[in-house]
Amino acid sequence: MNEIQTRKLFSMFSFLAIFTASLGLFGLASFIADSKTKEIGIRKIMGASVPKIINHLNKRFVKWVLIDNLIALPLAWYVMSRWM
Repeated sequence: MNEIQTRKLFSMFSFLAIFTASLGLFGLASFIADSKTKEIGIRKIMGASVPKIINHLNKRFVKWVLIDNLIALPLAWYVMSRWM
């Protein structure tokens, strides 16, 4: 019974952490897009397509998310293998 309660507790907090991180990334992305409104407008006037503009804005986020995953996945695997 204790393992089931622990699993439910970990699942609940994991969902909460993922949800909070997603909101943070969304807020950061919208803040950067808002602060770069003039740059986006100039790029659009100069002929850049929407996918190119989105790709330009997403480069930073994708890089940091990949680096974070490279750090977190081995650590999570190690902790889970020791626990189970």
